[in-house]
Amino acid sequence: MKKIFILFLITFLSISAAYAGTLKGFITDQQSGEPLVGATVMLENTKFGTSVGLDGSYEIKGIPAGKYQCKVQYVGYAPTVKTVEIDKTQTFLKLNFTLLEQFNELNEVTVSATADRETDNSARKTEQKSDNVLNIISAKTIQLLPDITVANVLQRISGVSVVRNSTGDGQYAVIRGMDKRYNYTSVNGVKIPSPDNKNRFVPMDIFPADLLERLEVVKALTPNMEGDAIGGAMNMVMKSVPDYLILSATASGGYSQLFSTQPFSGFNTKDVNFKSPSEIYGNQYVAKTTDFSIKNLQYNQVSMPVNSLLSLSVGNRIFNHKLGFLFGGSYQHTYRGSNSLFFSLNGQPSPDPVPNTPLIESVQQRTYSNEQARLGLNLKFDYAFNNRNRLSLYNLFMQLDDWQHRHVLTNQLTLFGDVGNNDRSVYRRQNIYNSTLRGDHSLTNKLQLNWSAVYSLAKSQTPDWMDQSLTYRTSQNLDGTISKAATYIDNVSHIWTHNEDRDLTGYVNLTYTYSPKIEFAAGGMYRDKDRNNFYNDYSLATVLPGGNRQVFTSIDKTVFTFRPESYAYADSTNANNYTAKEKISAGYLQAKVNLSNWQILGGVRVENTNQSYVSQLPVTATGKTGNITYMDILPSLHFKYRLSEHENIRFSYFKGISRPGYFELVPASFPGEYFTESGNYKLKHTQADNIDFRYEIFPKGNQQFLIGAFFKNIQNPIEYGFTEFGNSNFVYTPLNFGTATNFGAEMVFTKYFKNWGVSGNYTYTHSAITTTKRLYGRDATGSIVNSEGSQTRPLQGQSDHIANFSLIYKNPNSGFDAQLSWVYTGKRINIVSPFLGLDYWQRGTSQMDFSAEKKLKNTHFSVFAKLTNLLNNPIIVEVLKPNTSQNLPDQTREDRILVQKDVLQQSYLIGIRYKR
Repeated sequence: MKKIFILFLITFLSISAAYAGTLKGFITDQQSGEPLVGATVMLENTKFGTSVGLDGSYEIKGIPAGKYQCKVQYVGYAPTVKTVEIDKTQTFLKLNFTLLEQFNELNEVTVSATADRETDNSARKTEQKSDNVLNIISAKTIQLLPDITVANVLQRISGVSVVRNSTGDGQYAVIRGMDKRYNYTSVNGVKIPSPDNKNRFVPMDIFPADLLERLEVVKALTPNMEGDAIGGAMNMVMKSVPDYLILSATASGGYSQLFSTQPFSGFNTKDVNFKSPSEIYGNQYVAKTTDFSIKNLQYNQVSMPVNSLLSLSVGNRIFNHKLGFLFGGSYQHTYRGSNSLFFSLNGQPSPDPVPNTPLIESVQQRTYSNEQARLGLNLKFDYAFNNRNRLSLYNLFMQLDDWQHRHVLTNQLTLFGDVGNNDRSVYRRQNIYNSTLRGDHSLTNKLQLNWSAVYSLAKSQTPDWMDQSLTYRTSQNLDGTISKAATYIDNVSHIWTHNEDRDLTGYVNLTYTYSPKIEFAAGGMYRDKDRNNFYNDYSLATVLPGGNRQVFTSIDKTVFTFRPESYAYADSTNANNYTAKEKISAGYLQAKVNLSNWQILGGVRVENTNQSYVSQLPVTATGKTGNITYMDILPSLHFKYRLSEHENIRFSYFKGISRPGYFELVPASFPGEYFTESGNYKLKHTQADNIDFRYEIFPKGNQQFLIGAFFKNIQNPIEYGFTEFGNSNFVYTPLNFGTATNFGAEMVFTKYFKNWGVSGNYTYTHSAITTTKRLYGRDATGSIVNSEGSQTRPLQGQSDHIANFSLIYKNPNSGFDAQLSWVYTGKRINIVSPFLGLDYWQRGTSQMDFSAEKKLKNTHFSVFAKLTNLLNNPIIVEVLKPNTSQNLPDQTREDRILVQKDVLQQSYLIGIRYKR
């Protein structure tokens, strides 16, 4: 009987399994036809259900025969229910759903659901419908990426590479081979000033990535955009006011692998003098050695310091949905560093009769320890009076504190002699504040007005930048061994510098819709900019009475003097102290016409620039003051032809400019990382003609394929080079170099296969600029020969090849997302040399990162991990000349000389996220 029962049970289960069916289909937006990734599909009153995959599909297996109510839900859309019946003869049933976006109408104010503005789907729609060529990364993508700053996110965008700081983190963007000076930064479409002490371009590492709704890189300017961009414009769209209550928060921690094998070496700024003696007492004050602190040179060793990151966003719409608000905050406290080899090349040619073959003079072992505290605050209000009038107030505050200790051990490559030991302590605080009041008004059914009043302030302060140099005197013993005879302390320098850049800007735009197919726009902008820069330095001598060198025991026991005594006074004629003004007025006319499948947008923008400065140079000095005025007429024309509902072909032309920075115009010298830098009051602004062509297809959902080409003809390009100053001394200074060209091609792709996806981009760029160079070497007799020649080379910062590739996995059912990302930046010129063929080239490098996030079931919580620089590939800089010093560390190539090698190590971060 038992055997009969088991046989019956097996037969029953087999029959039941045979009756089990599969329900599958696609979930799309009713108006656009776009897949609604992440929507939930449930058979009501059963356990059967799933979530929509990355390609918009769903599949529910193992459904017993019967009649069900299938319900589909997606945030911001009206739920949809359909009846479905699985009979005993069916094993497969296809059922598609189209959902309609919800609208709430309250008190004459229509508010549309905007929950998808942070999604990849929203980013693809914006790219497809835009009037010009641009690329977008959504907040949803940024959330999964391993990057915590906007600078590092930028390297994921087609055609963009980043310039890294001493810790390997991205800091500035190079767009389509155009150096950072040729690009500008805006927040919500409003251009912001830079806290940089020398340049206009904004350090992008000051912005936490988790405050963004999306990141746009605009590559073709329209007339209603500011015209000072040749490479492109980076627009950060910060999180917007939501239509319902949102609350999200994250907390995470981690560490850098570098400090698992060596301690972090930092200093305390508690006792740092934030003002120099001359700022406190006046320029005529005779400084005393007791006015200067030594705390910056007393270092604390910390083992495995912990990185910590916190963020919070809360927003809602209240008072019958008329008043909306959003607050976003982010705080990041991190410890980063690097180990670097730097080979200094001598100023004389090789003894061999090979032109321009340098020799290595010294080897520096550099150790960087950087502590950073990054704070970002984002506050926005908007009030809808009615359907025709809306006001918004947006406030942004960013602050980056950076403590850097750089330790350098210098070997002069002699058998015995002096070995240098230098410590540099730099604390820098950078701030950006922006407040924008904006109004949007429908004056009539056809005439729209929007205006903005903007106050922006960017500041940077570096108090008591200190450099200390020690010298180890070595001697050779009778038995041939080397011993250290003594350690001497050399001069200690103190530098104070701070700058402030204030903008007052007004925008106004009028749009007239003549017909559904024809639109006219006109507007203007006026900006009043004030810039001031302060610089003061002192050098404290350590030479003892009688002229003897002072033996070093510890910094607190060192005896300091002013030698000569005039060094106790501030330099009242230093040109780094200056004030500058800039007034820009602009106006534009623009028209947009839709004819069948064509969209044509064109117009012209006129910008008038007036720049002036007054420096602290002596009255009789050349370049003490400067004033320049110029006007630019900037036409642009954009064609978009719609091949199908999902395909476009674009062609664009625009003229752009790039203005010199203030420091670049003032003839003042400043100590740089490797060379003394100086301004050039004869510098001209740059103009460029730009052409773009792109084919694009957006098949469905988040998928895309874009391929295009670009060309730029650049007049008076500005690049840094060397110019002779004084007696055979060279300073690194901005110069105009005639005409340059830049062209290339880009490809972007994203493809999903249910829960798996691949995404990537590739950019080829080729540029050419011809500059004068010095050519010198030794002839057959060994005599030095010196002459001039010319060299055609790529633009500084331009890489021939840039690529990104990501393997993506997203499973809405399990709530698990993961991404393996690879980025490659080809070789490029880091530093332009005054000598032929001796430019410093950064070798092509790649970086591999991994990130993942897991939603905790039936909660609003998820956990995530971010792992960066998994391959630990070093950053290498070389001079492409024959190497005669292969006996030295890392000098392994005969055809090139390694001049710098930075090892950064991996970093790890794990955290928890709450979102509702």
